[in-house]
Amino acid sequence: MLDYDEHCRHIIAEVSAFITWGLANPDKVRWIPRKRVGEGGFSRRFQTVFWANVFGAAQIASGDLVHRFLRWARLG
Repeated sequence: MLDYDEHCRHIIAEVSAFITWGLANPDKVRWIPRKRVGEGGFSRRFQTVFWANVFGAAQIASGDLVHRFLRWARLG
């Protein structure tokens, strides 16, 4: 089993490799919406659609769990 520091280095290396790959292949990664700081937030509908897509695309959570998360986060 990896110790904590080794585990952190491993995670950082994976994230770094993914970011490097994503920057080299922008057509193969999901678009993440952004706004400049201080320019306001996204609409509730946009937030709901975005997070449902994030959780649903990876099939890591059931629809009910996504709905409960969005309601908890006051997005749904």
